[in-house]
Amino acid sequence: MTTKTKHNNYLPKGLGWWNLYFIIKAFLYLRGTIDFHPIENFAFLALLLFPIRRHWLHSLRNFISIPLALWLLYYDSYLPPLSGLLNNLNQISQFDRYYLFTLFKRFISLNLLLSIFTLSVCYYLLKRTIKVTVLTILLLIFISTPLKNALLSNSSLLTQTNQNINITAPLEITLSPSSEKSFLTINDANLNEIEADFFTSQAKKVISLSNNKNIDAPFDLLFLSVCSLAWDDLKMAGLGSHPLLNSFDIIFDNFNSATSYSGPALIRLLRADCGQETHEQLFKNASSNECYLFENLKKIGFTENLLLNHNGIFDSFLNKLKVNGRIDSPPMEKTNLSPYLKSFDGSMIFRDRDVLDLWWSQRNTSPSKNIAALYNTISLHDGNRIISAPDDDDLSSYQLRLNNLLDDFYDFFKTITLSKRKVIVIFIPEHGVNLRGDKFQISGMREIPSPAIINIPVGLKIFGYQQQAKKAPIHVSSPSSYLAIAKLVSNLIENNLYQSQEIDINTLMKNLPETPIVAQNASTTVMEIQNNYYIALDDQTWTEYPSE
Repeated sequence: MTTKTKHNNYLPKGLGWWNLYFIIKAFLYLRGTIDFHPIENFAFLALLLFPIRRHWLHSLRNFISIPLALWLLYYDSYLPPLSGLLNNLNQISQFDRYYLFTLFKRFISLNLLLSIFTLSVCYYLLKRTIKVTVLTILLLIFISTPLKNALLSNSSLLTQTNQNINITAPLEITLSPSSEKSFLTINDANLNEIEADFFTSQAKKVISLSNNKNIDAPFDLLFLSVCSLAWDDLKMAGLGSHPLLNSFDIIFDNFNSATSYSGPALIRLLRADCGQETHEQLFKNASSNECYLFENLKKIGFTENLLLNHNGIFDSFLNKLKVNGRIDSPPMEKTNLSPYLKSFDGSMIFRDRDVLDLWWSQRNTSPSKNIAALYNTISLHDGNRIISAPDDDDLSSYQLRLNNLLDDFYDFFKTITLSKRKVIVIFIPEHGVNLRGDKFQISGMREIPSPAIINIPVGLKIFGYQQQAKKAPIHVSSPSSYLAIAKLVSNLIENNLYQSQEIDINTLMKNLPETPIVAQNASTTVMEIQNNYYIALDDQTWTEYPSE
């Protein structure tokens, strides 16, 4: 009799406090914060309810349930695959404590904590009067069935399951400007084929720079590479009408950065003379030596300059530029400059105007006829703080830093204009900062190259010719990427731009290539098909990216 009672102590009496785990997950799912995978969750529920009579097995189940629950919660979240997080642990370990705390606050809001606290109190009160386990199981069944779709207004939650997308109505899809239109069903097989065809087509594209080494009217090329700025960020910060943007001669409205990280973005720019490569190919030698933009510019007489407003250490940034982008110039020494920002990794960042003024003074004393300079700034990177300003909320801090950056560039443009030196400036951000955030990623997170991150404002400004009254910028609305930048540079050189008194911008824009929108990080691909975006987290299975 005693033995039987002892064994009955290990029979399941319900989920106990595990009820709260599933209730919180159901609450988060119904409010659109996470996804819910029925098979995996019910398997975990069965493990917790399975009757166990041996004490050591009961203890083992308790031991393994907690890590399983944490893994399942992560799997149900809209966060990128865990493998991506593990791959970035080295970078995360370099964040300073202030930035880590900032990220934690974005993940765990006060509203969420209050909601969990309220659910916990309700469970504590209810468990004394009713069998909550039965209600929990019914709740999980409800959110796992199609019935909820008729009852919930936000039933169109995006999932990361392995189910294929199956839209029965045919869609008209244009793979490239020169391709024929095809009609097909949107599903995994067809989207995988479109992706493969895209990279096959891009591998054949090359922009060759002119072999004319005697440019009659020498000029400089200055690339302003800006970390963390997209059209959506400009809109969120309320600075979309800044005079800098209106000062450009050409603006790309639909330019795809093709990535959401700095290293890959700069490699893509430095290899702009060839079509878009896969993410993995960026860290190998390019398919041809013709792909390297700055190396090709050196061959026709340009002197290479590299200037940064940071130390270039984080994520081996400088090494990637040298090895994968073949830019050999050492970064300009920032002698006697005072730090302006404290970086997300604790290092010092210098004011953009100070760095550009220092370079300008050196350029004016340089004997080189043609200079190709790359300036990279991380002033807008998430987590940076202005040293002389009090800590502010994320949006206010970004607004202030963005306004300072745009003002610095605009003032620098005035300096170039007054000098009458012949300079072509190409303003090209690396990627956005994801200031708004979405269902998949909190504000500042960029593991997924979402539409709000990859659609960047790119502009070209021509200095040093006899200008007539300033006209509004010419806008390029077609989908474009780095190959269009290479073509612009090629046109500049082939047309010997500064030979004539007047410049025909339309001639400069002749035959600009269009590039369908495909973006990648190490574990994620995003594609635009007929104004809808689709995402693959495993290179095989696609889901539609949320529009809001």
